[in-house]
Amino acid sequence: MSASRIPGLVVLLALFGCPKADEGPGGSPDPGTPASTHAGTISIQDRRLLGAPQLGHGLSVLVDLSTATRAPDYDEEPGQLTGCKVWVYDVESDPPPRAAGDVGTLFIEGTSASLGPGCVFQEGPGYVCPTATGQGEIVLEHAAGTGAPPNTARVSIGGAAFGPEDSGRYLQLRGAPGASGSFPIVAVTSTTEVRVAKAPGTNPAPSPGTYQVLAGAGPVPGIPEDEAPGDPLRNSDHVRVRITPGNDTPFHFPETTVADIGRAFTPDMATSGLLDHVPLDGRAFRLGCAGEGGHCGSAEFTIIQLQTTDGPTASVSPYALPPSKKKQVVLTCVEPGESGFVDIPAEASALLAQAHAASPITRIRTALMRNGAVFTKNPTPPDNTVRVVAGHQIIGFTNP
Repeated sequence: MSASRIPGLVVLLALFGCPKADEGPGGSPDPGTPASTHAGTISIQDRRLLGAPQLGHGLSVLVDLSTATRAPDYDEEPGQLTGCKVWVYDVESDPPPRAAGDVGTLFIEGTSASLGPGCVFQEGPGYVCPTATGQGEIVLEHAAGTGAPPNTARVSIGGAAFGPEDSGRYLQLRGAPGASGSFPIVAVTSTTEVRVAKAPGTNPAPSPGTYQVLAGAGPVPGIPEDEAPGDPLRNSDHVRVRITPGNDTPFHFPETTVADIGRAFTPDMATSGLLDHVPLDGRAFRLGCAGEGGHCGSAEFTIIQLQTTDGPTASVSPYALPPSKKKQVVLTCVEPGESGFVDIPAEASALLAQAHAASPITRIRTALMRNGAVFTKNPTPPDNTVRVVAGHQIIGFTNP
């Protein structure tokens, strides 16, 4: 099937490994088109983690702006925008695309959970969406015996100005002994006090430190289900993205809107068993929401994004993907329309098996997404592209 016969499919042109705008049908340079140097994705998702209902769900913003990718090592439908594409990178001799760094301020609007005044680049985490930043006397103490929800802690910050909208965001603390890290805000109890989840330490005496409130940072316990008050991404949301570019930035695209986001879904039973047990024996497998026990809300695309690491995982969170040491595999599959299934062919799966044999894979992160999407690019050279996808996703982690 040609791309022109699939409505809306052109939006995913460069995201999924097809020839860039400056390439001809075979991938060779087109001398009549200005060269592209970068490509990127801005992903706005209501994210859940497989097997961790206690962590809830929440708005997650991922900004991946980098140098342009090379041709894939496997392309199920060459020259098309659909199908599965696989890149196998050698960290030393053939590394993955390099992050572009700070390209300006991003503004993401139209989500039910506000992302604040703008998303900015910070060294280390990359792009984050801070809604408040400051310093003050910080107290962190566990809430046992106070009638508060279990596994929470009370955080008090002198001079802060928390509001109801901060529930569902993250609180990042630095400097105060025993009170450093990034914690989901599960409740706002006053303008200077919140309750957070997953706080391992304590800091019962006030100590000076700095804080940031971050929107779009991931799942938060207690967020209501889809379409309930407080849900971060509702079916009626029209997600808008724009940029105020920095000096000499490779990106200066116009405002872009995803008018039809992917709806909430439930993976089918077979998929729930595979998202955290991706096969490494080279066999074909299927992921989706349309089988027994699943439910598919409407979406333009069903997308699989899989990434591996061979780095050590013993000392990191079970929901983190540490840097690769030698090999990294990136697999992306796109199925348009309402089928709700993505089939990963044996040829793509075989590349996972080969990489695992060459340098044992220690963790695989696999995201199943039901998304709406738009495609935009700079109006003037360089002819760089950005894909904006928005909807719902569930992520599983395989630990071979």
